[in-house]
Amino acid sequence: MSHFIPQEFHYRLNWRTHGVRPGAHASKTLGGNADFRGFSHFLSHPDPKRIDVRRSLMVVPKTLMVRTFYERNAITVYAMIDASSSMAFAGDADKWKMVAEIASAIAWSSARQGDAFGLLTADDALRPDLSESASSRRGVAQQIYQTIHSATLKSQTSASALPQLAAQLSNKKSLVFLISDFHIEIETLKTTLQAMAIHDVVPVVLWDDAEYENIPEWGWARVRDLETGADASLFLRPQLLQKMTDSYLLKRNTLIQLCRKLGIRKPFFVGKYFNATQLSQHLLGLS
Repeated sequence: MSHFIPQEFHYRLNWRTHGVRPGAHASKTLGGNADFRGFSHFLSHPDPKRIDVRRSLMVVPKTLMVRTFYERNAITVYAMIDASSSMAFAGDADKWKMVAEIASAIAWSSARQGDAFGLLTADDALRPDLSESASSRRGVAQQIYQTIHSATLKSQTSASALPQLAAQLSNKKSLVFLISDFHIEIETLKTTLQAMAIHDVVPVVLWDDAEYENIPEWGWARVRDLETGADASLFLRPQLLQKMTDSYLLKRNTLIQLCRKLGIRKPFFVGKYFNATQLSQHLLGLS
């Protein structure tokens, strides 16, 4: 396989980190000189270089005042992947190859911001063969792409182990990209999201238009349930196609409402192609 160059996107946190590794994000840790915090008495922070003469003259009684700052720290970023059978769907796009592309983009982008990256994968069991401990190791983005791209998904598997996977996350608040087609039992999804309550979660939804669009209006079709592997004959007709489209719309709205209720970021929907610029706009609140 030729050398793969991941796409890069940008993200911003709306919360302050609490760590020890220097990085690009606003933190709760005092020190540094990047983020102004306020003023404090000189005796509390005896640093002559930060004495503010104007502020010192304003306080009563007169005393030396210094400027205080927050440090900037690094975080851990995770790609958390649903590897159930439905993720093997290939229509206008190949979902699993897109997973490889997105996960490597997350690894690459987090490294560019000085953050650690970890990979966690599950179907109806944990998948340590498709997981990677959080680290800042160089070259991990290309390795992640190769590992996922060359993996074969197991047949007739669900995403029932996702709640267990959530327990593998760091106990410190992290940025987590949950990559799935979200053809998941609603209770499993709720349990998974609730288990990640302390984290900043970004649902990345892989829906191929071929799943519910551009389907012939009339005729017999042989279909397969990718979760169970069961085949069935289906007579296509306009009413059935409308029902399929309405089902996806309902699922989309249900997911958005669930995320809003749980305080999770709005889902990012990916169609035929993954576009890192669109993901940046989504994460920065520009779309």
